[in-house]
Amino acid sequence: MKKLPLSSLMLATLLFAAPLAQAQAAGDKQPVPQPVSEVERVCAPHPEWAAHEARVAEELAKHLRLNDAQKAAFKTFQDARAKSIEAANAHLCANKPDIATFEGRLKFHQTFLEDRLDAVKQENPKLIAFYNSLDAEQKIKFDKIRERLDRRQNR
Repeated sequence: MKKLPLSSLMLATLLFAAPLAQAQAAGDKQPVPQPVSEVERVCAPHPEWAAHEARVAEELAKHLRLNDAQKAAFKTFQDARAKSIEAANAHLCANKPDIATFEGRLKFHQTFLEDRLDAVKQENPKLIAFYNSLDAEQKIKFDKIRERLDRRQNR
């Protein structure tokens, strides 16, 4: 439920970004760079993502002092995550909606959230299996990392 305010903010941004850019352009007659649409941002390739995920895994392995079996369980989770996100983006971006209309933006947002929910449902069993492979000390460290990430995302 923590994501509801963020999604509301994203929706508000989508609704008001274009009129604001037009008003600014009309007011000062200088060309205003057009913001990247939500569709373009989501559907654009992200080649840096795999490298980022590899760095995260490496840092996590060091910090938690993972053994080989735990590293394999985390890799299984990462692979499931990558596959589910790729499938979600492929589904969402296959039929790019017309976000010029209010209904189109709402439909895009709904599809985005439904696809992300499906991705989380596919990832969670692998993440739970990884978490269950940790000992008590590792779980405490992992939980602290997750808390920091959650706080950072909710700013």
